[in-house]
Amino acid sequence: MNRSYVLSLTVIASIALLFSMSFESLATTFSGRVVDEAGKPVSDVELALPGFRVTTPQDQDEPVFLPSQQAETNHVGEFLIGEITSPSVQLVLLPFRAAAYEIHAAKIEGMSFYIDESRGRYGGLTFAITPGADVKDVEIIVRPRMRIRGRVLSADGTPLRNERVGIRIERRKIEGRGGGGGGGTRDLDADGYFVEYVERPAYYTVSVEYQGQSATSEEILLEDGERHDKLVLTLDDKPPLKPDRAVARAPDRERFQAAWNRDRQGMWAVNPENRHTYKRMYCESREEAHTRAVEQGAHLVAINDAAEQEWLLEVFGRENFWIGLTDVSKAENPHWDNGEPVTYTNWSQPDKTTGGGGADQTDDADQNYTVLIGLTGKWQETRQGNPLSRLTERAILEKAHFTVGTPESNGDIEKR
Repeated sequence: MNRSYVLSLTVIASIALLFSMSFESLATTFSGRVVDEAGKPVSDVELALPGFRVTTPQDQDEPVFLPSQQAETNHVGEFLIGEITSPSVQLVLLPFRAAAYEIHAAKIEGMSFYIDESRGRYGGLTFAITPGADVKDVEIIVRPRMRIRGRVLSADGTPLRNERVGIRIERRKIEGRGGGGGGGTRDLDADGYFVEYVERPAYYTVSVEYQGQSATSEEILLEDGERHDKLVLTLDDKPPLKPDRAVARAPDRERFQAAWNRDRQGMWAVNPENRHTYKRMYCESREEAHTRAVEQGAHLVAINDAAEQEWLLEVFGRENFWIGLTDVSKAENPHWDNGEPVTYTNWSQPDKTTGGGGADQTDDADQNYTVLIGLTGKWQETRQGNPLSRLTERAILEKAHFTVGTPESNGDIEKR
């Protein structure tokens, strides 16, 4: 007889409940399919078992970072996550907190698990798997997340395309007074659309602001599980009622724009230990990062020791960064993209070796690139189109020499 359990994000439900096992146990697989509440398969859903630190009884002083594992459902909703070596795992949907679906329930080996909605619904199936086991025929039940999808139009009715706008959402409880709100900046797509996910039934009011123009929606009632995808916000063409307030706000907008430009373009920082200059730069892909580095007479960073990496993370923050190491170099003579020999590595996989791809690997689709995981300081390989690749939007550039008086693309040099 099947039994159902309510599962919170932090309570461990068991397939095997073997938390005493070491992470060196035999690799396992976790496979099945993703369906909606009506039982229909859902394709193109990204699932992940996030990596995390683990300390084994054999090695208390050197915690090991277990790499994340990802999979994407095919056209019939099937997925397979293999080579799992973690003592316990948590299944989440990607991109985290921005996924179009949420996990509602799961059926694993005859038992049904339901997410405790009072604790949030960003995944949260946490469990252990018997060493070497192949857990098959798992059924993950998802449902679309509540959201508001809107389109922003200029005063003349044309879509506001590929622009960054300010958006604020106010929430009022259905059953009475009280609520909340929040906002920030968002990038509109090529047709002027944006998507905001919400977490609870309520009345919602959406406001948008762009270069002094604004628009506000009427209240939108969202019941549990509902979506509103037909919101249209048309910016007014009226000047602010009080010109003096507009003048006062102009410097704020200019400072915001300048700060945003600096964030995208980056600022050079000088490492006092080696006098090299480095820059954190926004990029949409690893290829863009490489191209922009060449344009600026730089290269993707080559990390030569632990001290240099620690300085980079301290200065530029603990985000994910593209770095200048690929698998094109020969295993017997590994080197960075700029030609320097590899003298230091910090792979998330303890047995990882540089250059395993071979020197004749030239197809970009099969090329392995390296990401520095800021949260852990570990390195992971990824390819174009992989979830980690799509989630990495920063790179670190490096110049061995900086000459005072040499024109720079942004003119900013910052000493830290």
